[in-house]
Amino acid sequence: MKFKIKWCYFLMTMVVLITLPVKTIGAIELIDTELIEPFKSDLTVEELVEALPEDASLDDPALMLINRENRLEADLDMEFAWTGTGHAYNANIFEEFNALITAAEQAGYYFETVSAHRTIAYQAMNFDSRYNMYIADGYSDADAFYMTDMFVAPADATEHSTGLAFDLLGTDWQEYGRDLHQAYGQYGSAIWLAENGHDYGFILRYLEGKTHITGYEYEPWHIRYVGEDHATFMYEHGLTLEEYLALINLRDTAEE
Repeated sequence: MKFKIKWCYFLMTMVVLITLPVKTIGAIELIDTELIEPFKSDLTVEELVEALPEDASLDDPALMLINRENRLEADLDMEFAWTGTGHAYNANIFEEFNALITAAEQAGYYFETVSAHRTIAYQAMNFDSRYNMYIADGYSDADAFYMTDMFVAPADATEHSTGLAFDLLGTDWQEYGRDLHQAYGQYGSAIWLAENGHDYGFILRYLEGKTHITGYEYEPWHIRYVGEDHATFMYEHGLTLEEYLALINLRDTAEE
């Protein structure tokens, strides 16, 4: 296959096309517990289960899992709040998001929201727009679809639809005219976000080295609200949301 992808395309979110090992729990598909790999902790899976926050529940709306294996049938109902740049997000986390932004500014870091809530229709438009760009560049239908699917999540499979996810870029990176790129993770604002977001209930959603679990490449700009206790646990043990939910299920099934 001939690729002539322009550099600007690499500045977008990279989606890895893999099939995750899953098992079904009700309407939720979870990864197999054998994939759980904490990288900040020496605890075993059994010890992690014992250490889980007591209120950790698969039914917690803040822990809603949206990915390629867990898709939406329709847009979610929610009240909206708006960022300073006019991006809508779930109003239930208005205080938490503003506390995060305020704390960052006090630490000397200023963020611009690149993206927040997206409807299914909006995400479909994103997909079609990218696909049509490749077609205009002379790619075949098959190649254009393949390359688009690498970079853009399916319309019903982006967690931005929850209103709990944000793409943030710090001005220390943007002042050089840069966009969404993994190298951003080396900059001060991205490091601060990764190390302090959990104090306000946010996790870095797509961790480095966890692509085989999340299905997405490392994204230092993409954060997701899950609640402070849950975020702290995931941060302290180097876990993704997929791994955290698998631990909760392991605890719940053992108690039955």
